Amino acid sequence: MDSSMIFGLGAIMIAVGLIFLWMLFKDNETKWPRDVVEWVGTVLSCLLVVSAIALMVLAQASEKVVVSGGQVATEAYFQDAIIEVPASDFSFKTVDQNLDQQLSDFKGKVVILNFWATWCGPCLQEIPDLNRLQNDFRDQGLVVLSVSDEERSLLLSFENQLSLETQSVYVPFGIDLPLPFKGAFIIRPASYVIDKTGTVRRYLLGARNYDFFKKAVLPLLEG
Repeated sequence: MDSSMIFGLGAIMIAVGLIFLWMLFKDNETKWPRDVVEWVGTVLSCLLVVSAIALMVLAQASEKVVVSGGQVATEAYFQDAIIEVPASDFSFKTVDQNLDQQLSDFKGKVVILNFWATWCGPCLQEIPDLNRLQNDFRDQGLVVLSVSDEERSLLLSFENQLSLETQSVYVPFGIDLPLPFKGAFIIRPASYVIDKTGTVRRYLLGARNYDFFKKAVLPLLEG
């Protein structure tokens, strides 16, 4: 259900609950339940209001999670753009050995540049599929670069819990990436599919599965 519908439903539930409370106590001078019927009505009305508030809070949390300046890409944000622009070069460090690398180091490979974060639920759902994709097509020239703007120590700790078999790299928080990657950390996960010539061929905002990524890279690997 869309978040706007949830908020609307929540507002109606709150209004109904408050109206019931008003009807129960409008003629009650003590403003306190006098019998079983009023007690039951009061409890049910309060539960309705509390449930509505909880529903609205959960909807807001699922729609937009703001952590370290980033948001989670829900279905409302999903984009799939076919583009053809040069992949501007930028630098990053490997998480495992803290070595300097550049995007241009991977020219001649098909690259999935995946911008993610440890706090991003959909990003975590993508990890097993991206791991599998990297393992299945590594020998054909595919490189999956998992790029985060979080601290290296946090990423190392995370990878002890959930292994990344992709090439895990990081950049400083707040970095100003060049076009077309500018703003890639605002909403995550965001992925760019880059061909062997260093041209960005596809921009994907939102989580995708193994089959989707496979269909996106196979023509580039075979070309």
